[in-house]
Order: sequence, then structure tokens, then C-alpha cells
Amino acid sequence: MADIARRAVCTSKDPGELRDRLDECGFVVLTPDSLGGRTFDEIMLGLGDPVEYHFGTKLTLEPQQDSGNVQFTTRGMPLHVDAAFNEGPPVKYIGMQCVTAPDGGGETLVASAAAFFAHAPADLVEIMEGIVIEYRNRISGYYKDRAEGDHPRVAPVQRDPETGEKRIVVGLTDPDDPQRTHDALVVGWTEEESARLMQRISDALHQPSVLYAHSWQVGEVMILDNRKLVHGRAAFPGQPRKMVRLSVS
Repeated sequence: MADIARRAVCTSKDPGELRDRLDECGFVVLTPDSLGGRTFDEIMLGLGDPVEYHFGTKLTLEPQQDSGNVQFTTRGMPLHVDAAFNEGPPVKYIGMQCVTAPDGGGETLVASAAAFFAHAPADLVEIMEGIVIEYRNRISGYYKDRAEGDHPRVAPVQRDPETGEKRIVVGLTDPDDPQRTHDALVVGWTEEESARLMQRISDALHQPSVLYAHSWQVGEVMILDNRKLVHGRAAFPGQPRKMVRLSVS
């Protein structure tokens, strides 16, 4: 994954190279010098239409005192894909720009689906291709349940209708964390069986051959292809961190 991460750094101001790097690597990192006078909004809107959430289209991510939403804390965020569990708008690209960088921690974590399928144990992939995972929300508004008692059910391995590539659609969680946002249960399996499988998936996604941890510099822009990656965040206790996020379809 280290080689992919090196190729993902885009120093050109050419929008065509940006798309080429996204297609090749699944994500790009734009240094402040490579922005070429373009704003974060201009770069993202050149890739698609803004995705509307209940808060609008742009979100500022920084710690908020006593927040019950992991996005606004200094805690780590488990690997996941966006808008896969709530029948929300499709998300193609996720853009983030760093306003304040922590001195340590707070890395954005990206795991490549292509690298996962290349390196994960064959029996694990086979199991994932034959199951459906039910996500049960523990925090109001985190995952939007379809109806009362009807929780989102998602196949963890899917084939993207646009790219034709296999993708991973998961929301990892720690069943021992009392502040976890959701529970993930394989349909027809026990809680213990589900937890063991989710741990196996997590272990495979966190292998160095699959995972890249990006340490932020102020002014950088990072764009993720939500179809090719799962992403998360490392914890940054006691550190400031402020990001602006905009997703497009």
C-alpha cells in the first residue's frame, strides 16, 4: 500500500491527472502548491454534484465538548464506507481539506478494496460473498433505519455497477466499546459468530499491504473514491484537528 500512497500524491495542477490518479489509486493527496489557486469547493465540484445531508453539503469536523457523535470527538473512527447503510444519496468522492493539523495522531485511514481482495485469506472473501450484515443503530441519526424495527441489511462484497469492480461495503465496530455507534450482525449468525467475523475482516483491512494512514499537513486536500476504499480515522487525544469535508455524487 505504501507504493500506492506514493503515487497518490498529485503535484500537477491538471484536472485530468487528478482523475487519472483517482482511478489508479482510489485516492489522491493534493499539496497546497498543487491547488493552483483553485479552492477546495472548485476542485470537488469539478468531480460531481454536492451530496446533501441534513446539515447541508459541507461539514466542519472538529472536536465538540460532550458530543455523542464520534465524528466530533478525538476518538478513532472505525473503517467504513459513506452512505451505504441509510438509503441516502450515492457518494462517489469524499473530499477533505485540513485547516488545523494535530501534532500526533488523527491520521485518515484508507484501505484499498483491490488490495484487500489481493491479500485477504481466500476463505474470508468466500464467506463475505455469501452473507448479509445487519446494522443496528445505537446513536440517533448516525445510521438511518429504514423503518421501525427494519434495520439496514447490506452485502459486504458488492460489484459496483459503474466501475464493474468488486467493492467492500462495511461499517466496522467494536462490540466491547460502550460508546460504539452501531452493532453489526451477520443475518442468521449469533452475536459471538458475527463479532469473530467482523474482527477477521478488520484484521485483513488493517494489514500494511491494504491500509494507508495519512498524516495531515495544513492546507492539504485528500479525495477518496468511496467505491474503491473504506476509510476511518486514528484517535488524536489532547490534540486540535479541524477538517472541512465535502462529498459529491
